[in-house]
Parts: sequence; C-alpha cells; structure tokens
Amino acid sequence: MFEIETVVLGSITDALVDVLENFGVHWQLLLIQSLNFLCVVGILYFFAFKPILKTMAERRTKIESGLRYAEEMREQLAQSDVTVREQLLRAREEAQQIIEAAEQQAQDYATRQREEVERLTQQMIDAAKQSIADEKTKMMADLRGEVKGLVADVAAKVLARELSSEERAHYLDRAVLQL
Repeated sequence: MFEIETVVLGSITDALVDVLENFGVHWQLLLIQSLNFLCVVGILYFFAFKPILKTMAERRTKIESGLRYAEEMREQLAQSDVTVREQLLRAREEAQQIIEAAEQQAQDYATRQREEVERLTQQMIDAAKQSIADEKTKMMADLRGEVKGLVADVAAKVLARELSSEERAHYLDRAVLQL
C-alpha cells in the first residue's frame, strides 16, 4: 500500500516537475523568490505597515475622542443654554419684583408726604386760628378798655358833671354787657 502511494506521489511529482519545467519554472528559483518575497513582506510589515497601522489607530482614537468631546460640548452647550434661559427668567422675575417694590415704596412715600403736608397745613391753620383768636381777644380787651374810657367820657359830658367811681363802674359794666 505504501508502495502504491509512493508510486502515485512520485508520478504526480514527476508530472508536476515536468509541467513546471515546460513553463520555465524552476523550483529552486521559486523557493528563493518565495523567501525573498516573505522577507520583503516582513520588512514592509515592520517598517511600513506596522507604523502606518499604529498611526491610523492613533488617529482613529483621536477622532473618536474628538467626536466624544464634541458631543460633550454640544451637551454642555445645551445645558448652558438652559441655564442661561433659567437665569434670564429669574433675572426678569427679580427685576419685576424690584420694580413693584419701588412702585410700592414710591406710593408709600407719596402717601407719607401727603399726610405730612396735610398735618403741617392743619398745624398752620390751627396756629393761624389760635393767633387770630388771641388777636381777637387782645383787640376785644383793647376795645373794652377804650369803650370804657369813651363811655365814661360821654357819660360825664352828657351829665355835665364829674362821675363818682361807683357811677363810673356801673356805666362801664352796662356798656360792656351790651357789647
């Protein structure tokens, strides 16, 4: 059995060698060229393909990290946009509250000023009334004094005599009562 296989393999090998020789292929040259090709492929792999593949991997990593960074920045931008809108809304609300507080303070101030003016005006009116009343009282006292003197002088002239102090007091009291 081994003999048959050896014969078959030998005949196939001889046939293959004949075919290769007919086409001008020598197995020693083919083996050397194959070794040269493997050496060139190894050299290219270590000195060209490997650095190129490494550079491509680094660039892929950088691009992926750049894309992640861009996505993170997009998310942060969206968050900051939301935050800015919220802050603007709060600022508007605070401004509205400040305006309302200022308006209320202005109204309160105007009310206090109006009340103060009314109080001062009333004080001035009361002081003027008191002054007028005091002046009237003084004038009435002065008038009574003068009237008493005039009444005494008129009575003395009418009666053509000098009045006693009792008569004079009696006439003065009656004149004052009638005033």
